[in-house]
Formats: sequence, structure tokens, C-alpha cells
Amino acid sequence: MEDVIDFVQTFKGLEARINEFINDDSSLEYVEGSEEVVAGGAYAWSKLKPAEIYKQDHIDSDYIELADKIRKVLKNEHSPHIEKFERSCALVLNYIRQDTLLWVPGLKNVIENIKSELDLQQFFMEVTR
Repeated sequence: MEDVIDFVQTFKGLEARINEFINDDSSLEYVEGSEEVVAGGAYAWSKLKPAEIYKQDHIDSDYIELADKIRKVLKNEHSPHIEKFERSCALVLNYIRQDTLLWVPGLKNVIENIKSELDLQQFFMEVTR
């Protein structure tokens, strides 16, 4: 089983790849009329090009692999944080897959949210070990 240092390094590498993908390959579009439903409006992800989809698929696959390893550790150790971990993973996957509307403007907010979730997941891993 990998130790915590390996997990942290894997997290950092994935975080850098996700940040690059969001910053360099992704963009948001304001959803017209959404301010009538939610204050500040909503934003949708712009359509990705084939090369960007390829990068997205690889990040998605690598993140799922890491999450599966951590999930196994959390379950084996009977962690009280497994449900929070699952919710956090779902949020990160939504950002990677770009399959939901966003309520925050700007990619900077998206990146900050992803970093917060990844930090939380690392914390669950560290306190479980």
C-alpha cells in the first residue's frame, strides 16, 4: 500500500494538471436569463476541442484511480470521513468532467474550489492513517 507521502505527491501532480486544464483549455459562458433564477446568474462550460477532451479523459481516469485507492484505505480503516470524501470526489469529478452549471464567475473560483476539495481529501487520508 502506498504511504501518505506518495498520495500527497500524486495529489499535487493531479492538482497541477487539473489547474492547467482549467486555466489553459477551459472557459465559461454566461447562461442568458439565469439571473432570473439565481442571484448573479449561472455559467456553463464551453465546448472542448478533441485534444482538450483527450486531456480531460486522462485527468478523469487518473483522478478516479487515486480516489479508488484512497477510498479503499478509508474503508479499511473504518474512517468516519468516507461520506464527506465521496461528496468531495463527486464535486471534483463534476469540475473535471465539466458537466454541471456553475454559480461562481471565473475560472479562478473554480480552481480555488478544486484546491479546497483536494486539500480536504488529503486531510481525510492523513487523519485516517
